[in-house]
Amino acid sequence: MIHYKIVARRSWIVLGVVVIMLSIASFMYPIHLNPAISFGNASYLLALVILFQFDNVRRGGIYYTFQEGIILFIFLNYGLLIALILSQLGVFIFQLFSHKKSIRYKRFLYLYPINALFDIVYISIPASLYLLLGGPTGSGFNYVEALLPFAGYLAGVFIVSYLQCRFVNRFLYLKYDWARLIQLQTLVYGISILSAMLGIWFYDENPLIAATVSTLILFLFKRLLQQRGLSLQAIEHAKRFDDAKERLLISRFEHEAIESLLIDLPHLIDFTEGWISIQQQRKQIIYDIRTKTTVDVLPLFHSLSADDLRAPILYGLRFDWGNDVQLTLPVDRHSMLAIPSITSGEVDVSIVLFHQVADAYDELQADEISRLLRTFCRVLERSQETFQLYAESRTDALTELPNSRAFYEEGARQFSSDQFPLSIILFDIDHFKYVNDTYGHKVGDLVLRELGRRIKYVIRRHDAVFAARYGGEEFVVLMTECLQDQAISLAEEIRHAVMNRPFLVDGQRLSITVSLGVDTVEHRYQRTFEESLRQADHALYVGGKHNGRNCTAHYANL
Repeated sequence: MIHYKIVARRSWIVLGVVVIMLSIASFMYPIHLNPAISFGNASYLLALVILFQFDNVRRGGIYYTFQEGIILFIFLNYGLLIALILSQLGVFIFQLFSHKKSIRYKRFLYLYPINALFDIVYISIPASLYLLLGGPTGSGFNYVEALLPFAGYLAGVFIVSYLQCRFVNRFLYLKYDWARLIQLQTLVYGISILSAMLGIWFYDENPLIAATVSTLILFLFKRLLQQRGLSLQAIEHAKRFDDAKERLLISRFEHEAIESLLIDLPHLIDFTEGWISIQQQRKQIIYDIRTKTTVDVLPLFHSLSADDLRAPILYGLRFDWGNDVQLTLPVDRHSMLAIPSITSGEVDVSIVLFHQVADAYDELQADEISRLLRTFCRVLERSQETFQLYAESRTDALTELPNSRAFYEEGARQFSSDQFPLSIILFDIDHFKYVNDTYGHKVGDLVLRELGRRIKYVIRRHDAVFAARYGGEEFVVLMTECLQDQAISLAEEIRHAVMNRPFLVDGQRLSITVSLGVDTVEHRYQRTFEESLRQADHALYVGGKHNGRNCTAHYANL
């Protein structure tokens, strides 16, 4: 902010010096600077200038007012001084009343002197070139004689445009596309010259009629340009956002929805930096939208999460930012769009975007992003229910281990991957029917639950191990990148975890043992998942049950 304060202070000083110099020049050269004009005509022309100032077209962060045609008409018929005075009055009124109250004072303080100086230069230099080339003015205007001077006038416009780009890039750190600016300036000033020349055609009848003709021509071209740009932009934006919503709606799980949103956002709205905060069940995760990676909690999101902040926050220039924007960003980051809080159930989403271009965002874009985030919140809320149902359908309620359905899905996935060797351990409780018959099924269920807890305790100390309840008193373990000896070692660890400590359930002290069968597949095409499972089952019964139980048998050792 210190940099912009210095620029604003110097701009006010320069503007004061220029006003003094122009005042002196108005007395020294009254021929070109002070022709007669009635108060009524001046008021009417000023009203047209103000009308064009407020009814502008924005392209790439630059406001095109098309007042150039009216100012050119005033210059050609009333002289340079009147054109400067009326244009400056228009700039003053526009800067004072065009922005919302929250940023109006800052915009005026920082931008008015710079825009006033730009306006003086945009009028004075092209007009001076026009006059130096012998351009006709007033009642002596001649279309043929004006052709070459108008070429000089346009050359002056392009020179000033180039200098303006260099100035705003160097001192205001605003990113303007020079080629795009020249293209639009050619269109704007070409139409302005055409409207001014056609307006002069009617000057002899009545100056106000001539000005009105110029105004109507400019409005026609401006509306055509504005409506064409808005309609094409609206259609394109609507289609992109609708497609993004459809992709979100077909997402079943949380990670799918987040991935879809992070992929789509850079194609939906332009930004230089952007972060999105997703808070669920008191857990907050912030993603960098560009890199699609998680970052630490940004201080900005603390201020955005306040309960009284619900409406989108829009800033167009760096000095519009309030003290709540606690981020260290490069000085050329100007535009900010923040959606503080979109909620649905226990899901809360916030997003903040920054851009180098001034006034890059508007209320329409904020509404589109807000609607997209509402859809995203609903999808996340639905995905929680979907995930819960998905997890429940693949979880054994008694032991809280995955069930056989989950095991078959995981087995099919692992056997189609390249994580060989793979090992399967299949085991069950020895004499479990005796436990049920003697102590009852309630005790039997408690034994199964305790066994599930001990299995989870063992496997959590190992990587790439998947354990499930296969059915009844049978359990199964699947291990990736596990050799035969490692599989036997894990099976023995499970056996001892069951055998070494009695099961204390429902007041009963039970000694429980298990028998285990193991199979190892060295490479992908050696055996299928179903074949390996059958061999583990064979090892369990032939090498385990038939050998006295409470032991481990590997199929390769039978």
